[in-house]
Amino acid sequence: MFYVSKVSPYFFLLAIGELLLMVVIKPFDMSTAWKMGVFGFMAHAIMAAMYQIVPNSQNRSLAFPKLSYLVFALSLTFPVLLLSGQALYASVLHAITVSLFFVHVLLSVRNLQPITVRMLLLGSVYLFLGSLFFLLSEMHIVHQALAVHSMTVGFMMNVVFGVEYAWVPMLLMETVNIKQGRRLFYLSLLGVPIFLLSFYIGDYRLVAFSSLLVFAFAGYFLWLVAQIFLKRRMPREIPLVVKYFLLGLFYLPVGLFVGFLMAAKGLVGEMLVYHMDLLLFGFVGTTLMGGLAHLLPRMVYNMYQQKGVNLAISDLVDEELLKKLLPISPICVFVMLYLDTWEITRYVSGVPYVIVWLFFTRAVFYRSLKRA
Repeated sequence: MFYVSKVSPYFFLLAIGELLLMVVIKPFDMSTAWKMGVFGFMAHAIMAAMYQIVPNSQNRSLAFPKLSYLVFALSLTFPVLLLSGQALYASVLHAITVSLFFVHVLLSVRNLQPITVRMLLLGSVYLFLGSLFFLLSEMHIVHQALAVHSMTVGFMMNVVFGVEYAWVPMLLMETVNIKQGRRLFYLSLLGVPIFLLSFYIGDYRLVAFSSLLVFAFAGYFLWLVAQIFLKRRMPREIPLVVKYFLLGLFYLPVGLFVGFLMAAKGLVGEMLVYHMDLLLFGFVGTTLMGGLAHLLPRMVYNMYQQKGVNLAISDLVDEELLKKLLPISPICVFVMLYLDTWEITRYVSGVPYVIVWLFFTRAVFYRSLKRA
């Protein structure tokens, strides 16, 4: 069975639009850029993917599929409210939207045995908590950093690790070590709540110390990925999608280390922009590229198959363009990092990155839209 979420492509386009808006906003309003990036771009991209991945992990259709269109319609108004300066109302809307999404996903789950499903659901819990903390932070009850890191460490890392631990071996035609996957899940259960508690307490020395648990969580996952490659039974060319995933993972430990320095040395103001560049534009952005390059053509392919139209997946994506963008993407991220160092150049630091994303969007969407 292959269920196709018809709302997911629109969610992906919304997320890409929010990513581009974030790049434009960043030099002028860092706080709004963080909100657009974390609660807009990142949240909506993963919600799009989960609407596709969760039902297929259960071998069943999405429960009450029309509810996904309501979730999308509400999500559309989030960037509008945020850009109009109504962050409090945007946080209220976000909390309502995420609550609907959370319940919707839960209604579609029957089998909790796969590690990927467990990590997706654990990530969804942090998405729900992050949306509540976002609302509370706009009401000045908790610090915004608690909301942001609930989304990035709790939501994003759990979902990405859960999906990639299934997809990377699958794409390499290797087996998954279930026992090691369980250890990864338990590491998250142990470390992430302690890390988030340090933000609630508001002591950055405690944040720096507890971030070692996040390093352990991320480090163990990177070790698992390395083991997949070291123990390959049938060495062959690494699929393009996996190369994007590996590039995204390259940014993760570097971005986490920058975050550790920010907390340990009291350099939050000085290094915040580099933390954003590495993790949101580097890790999240590149990981999304890999996920979109794999997921979207297969979704569109199955839509055509259901209509009786015969074509190949390669007809729906420009793989040659994706290959060319792979080495260019990190150059653009590091150009952004360098130009963000200087006051006079930070206003144009994101231009190369935006151009790459425009070409990437063409590579994965244009042929599908052309055939529609």
